[in-house]
Amino acid sequence: MEWWRWAAAGVELLLLVVLVLLRFDSLRDRPGWSMARAARRASIWAVLIPIGVAAVLLVPGWAVLVLLAVPALVIGTMAMAS
Repeated sequence: MEWWRWAAAGVELLLLVVLVLLRFDSLRDRPGWSMARAARRASIWAVLIPIGVAAVLLVPGWAVLVLLAVPALVIGTMAMAS
């Protein structure tokens, strides 16, 4: 396996962790939601992290760029919205 795939998997890992943490923060700010309820809901999204890393390691090279771009665009959109 090429070195760039491992580097891309590391970047994907960081992007997905940031995305899950941002989702947890937005759930925590909802009125009437406790910290435990937000953590439970965010843990469902945390399942995407190993799936995303495995996908980056297994898909063809052009699809890696798509898998990296999607969470980066979502994080950018969430940053501009706040």
